[in-house]
Formats: sequence, C-alpha cells, structure tokens
Amino acid sequence: MKRYAPDTHIAPPTWHRLAACAQLDDPEVMFPGIIPADIEAARAVCAGCPVYRACLRDVITQERAARADTRYGVRAALTGPERLAVYRVLRRQGRI
Repeated sequence: MKRYAPDTHIAPPTWHRLAACAQLDDPEVMFPGIIPADIEAARAVCAGCPVYRACLRDVITQERAARADTRYGVRAALTGPERLAVYRVLRRQGRI
C-alpha cells in the first residue's frame, strides 16, 4: 500500500493569471528597490491591470500588520510602506 502526503500547496486564486504583472517577461520589474524611476515603472504595470482591486484586497489581507520592512515589491501600485499605511487607515476605520 502506497501512502502519499496530502497536497499542501494551495493553488493561487484564478485572478492571478489575469494580472498585468503575470504577463511580464521579467517579473523583477515589480521589485524595484528604492530608485524612483524603477518604482514608477512597476506602478505603470499596475495602472492598466484588469484585476487591480482583487490584488489590492489580497495584499492588504495577506500582509495585514506586517512591518513595512517585510513588505517587498510593488503590489497594487503600492510600495511596502504605502501598503502598511493603507492597512492602518482601513483598520482605524473598522473596515478590516
């Protein structure tokens, strides 16, 4: 009798494959560091994304109260510190 470990890999939400950043040849664009022009290039990818709202909802829910220095890359057109600020506002408003 063969035994297998249960599948612990959770499939990403279906909206992930529709994201503008998922279509990039070089996903490192979304991890720009601190150079303003590189951050703006990452934001530009998000600008026309058809699943922007789902991405924003997902990242705010996923990161929750994590420190700003543990939030990497640009997601939903926001840097890590900006996402933390959004989380804090939503939490103060009782929306999350």
